[in-house]
Amino acid sequence: MHLSTQWSRMARTISRYIALTFLLAVLGIEIAGVSFGSPALEIAYDYLLAIVFSLFTIVMIAMCGWIVFLWDIDRLFFRLEGRIDAQINAENASDEPDASLVDRAREMLESKVQDVRARAVYVIERSYWDDINASGLLAFPQPNIAAAVRQIDKSRRDLLTPLSDFIATALPVGTSPAVIVARMIFRYVAGEVKVRLYRRLILRFLLQLGSLFALAATAFYFSILGWSRIASSVFTHGHVDPTSVLLYQLDLMLRGALFDFMEHTQRSITPIRINQGATAFVYYTLLFRMFVAVYVTASLFKVIRFVARRWRALLR
Repeated sequence: MHLSTQWSRMARTISRYIALTFLLAVLGIEIAGVSFGSPALEIAYDYLLAIVFSLFTIVMIAMCGWIVFLWDIDRLFFRLEGRIDAQINAENASDEPDASLVDRAREMLESKVQDVRARAVYVIERSYWDDINASGLLAFPQPNIAAAVRQIDKSRRDLLTPLSDFIATALPVGTSPAVIVARMIFRYVAGEVKVRLYRRLILRFLLQLGSLFALAATAFYFSILGWSRIASSVFTHGHVDPTSVLLYQLDLMLRGALFDFMEHTQRSITPIRINQGATAFVYYTLLFRMFVAVYVTASLFKVIRFVARRWRALLR
């Protein structure tokens, strides 16, 4: 089995099933305040939080780093845009078979275009999206951008067929003129289809990165909650409650996302501090803080670069 396929299956299993199952189970226990009735079980549960979720956090950080650099929106849409332009040029260069049919189609288009335009745009957009996302190529948590590009490049079915079928049922023009009208509408709305695909790709990118980040952040919270219970010395305040741990994590994330702003202005949203003598815990939290900084920067850079190149179209 190909290495990338194995990694994809492992990433999907970890993020969709193992990590999510553990997170939901522990979240239910913490919210319900379940008591195990035995000090030994309580200690075992706290060690489980600290060890298992520390490992999950590290694995999720590695996955997040892999995915954020794997998601090449520009490359993917450059190929998709080229495919749309090539089809527009092909339609413009093609000889239209019958002048009377063309005239009739144009009359139908002029009288009905407002009624069918929105639906036509949706049908074309869906056709192109289903094609590049064939077999879940852009599925969470590991999109296969290279395979999606290859899917765009290779020859395949006519993507205007769904539009022709829709025109045949929406307008009383018959089967043959429906193809002509579909091609005319495609040339007319191709720009709008591109914009909708721009937005759809950005949304898919942000949703996937946001979901992975949420999993990593939740796993990190439960891990430091476990650390604080089995080794209260990791914080200078000794034993801390779950709310204080949450505020500490949010403060850590802000320091990662806002870089030196909070350090320079001496801002903080948490009253607790870590014990610098707890070396392992210090470096573990530093890893998460650096992850937030790199992850946010890389994600914003990709989105800003993509939008900067196409902002005129996106503002339509």
